Amino acid sequence: MIPAVLLFTVLILILLEIASRRADLRNLCISFSLDTNLAEPGETVTLRYTVRNSSIFPLLYVGLSLQLDTAFTPKEDADFQRMHAVTDFAGTRISCNFFLFPKQQFTGKLRFSIHQRGLYDLGRYYLEFGDFLGLKPRMLSGETDLRIICTAAPCQTPSIQALGGELGSVSVRRFLYDDPTMVLGYRDYSGQEPLKQISWNQSAKAARLIVRQNDFTTDRTAVILVNIDPTSPRLMEHCLSLTVSACLLLEREKIPYAMLSNGDLRSLEEGLGTSHLFFIQRRIGLSRHTGYIRFETLIADCLRRKKPGCTHIVITPVLDEGVQAAIRRLARYSDQEPVILCAEEDLA
Repeated sequence: MIPAVLLFTVLILILLEIASRRADLRNLCISFSLDTNLAEPGETVTLRYTVRNSSIFPLLYVGLSLQLDTAFTPKEDADFQRMHAVTDFAGTRISCNFFLFPKQQFTGKLRFSIHQRGLYDLGRYYLEFGDFLGLKPRMLSGETDLRIICTAAPCQTPSIQALGGELGSVSVRRFLYDDPTMVLGYRDYSGQEPLKQISWNQSAKAARLIVRQNDFTTDRTAVILVNIDPTSPRLMEHCLSLTVSACLLLEREKIPYAMLSNGDLRSLEEGLGTSHLFFIQRRIGLSRHTGYIRFETLIADCLRRKKPGCTHIVITPVLDEGVQAAIRRLARYSDQEPVILCAEEDLA
């Protein structure tokens, strides 16, 4: 009886070994996805991965490893990190082992955060599988082909708090003293105007969304002017944080705003809402502190396109003579004094 059981067991092991060796790398597929490709420093991001066995043979051992850069910090619990994570000078390696039946898939997720602004590749993956007895392991490796942008974090400095008070007073003046009934005409809805500006009567007649075009004297808007100066990376990083903070305040007050810069932030036309803020935060995350033109030229361009009732917010790393002269020129031709946010004064 015992020899028969042993013989049967050996036969089963041989069959499993033969079946496991029939598996092919081409039948093993892996995919990755992120819940967002734009994050703030410290924000939790979720990476999901799926490994699928498309063959008719089982994979009795599959090992998956992800190599993350030092900028990535896993946000899993202590048990997960003890069992699956190894951190060294090169970064963090996440590993897990599992088996796959025919036509089955394994899905997992990893939560992490990034602590520094920039553009990051998710890194490489290593997929290993072998036969039942572990005599013939095989490995597949490649890039995840995913990138994530970490934008600058908002800050709560005294200058930002003062800006919040100024924008609050602008919003109050707009709703108390402006006449929203002064209409110059109508035009097609562009997707950036607030819903209250849509004329439903005109939209019904035209069979498309039509918005009222108010007199510019009744609309309060803002322009953020960012002075890109690569001579001080520390001050420029704070300028980018100030820019994010100013945008969030304008979004909160529902004040449409444009952004102009003399460098790689480029310029973005007036808008409001999630998509408008997304494009600004994306450019901030990708910025390399590269300047293209002088700040005085940026001010001249701003004055050419200015309109009444506009609040100018100047964000600059330093207030040297050239910058002050350009700001004085902006103030001379504007309806109100520009709001100045200086990184050097903030960090002093």
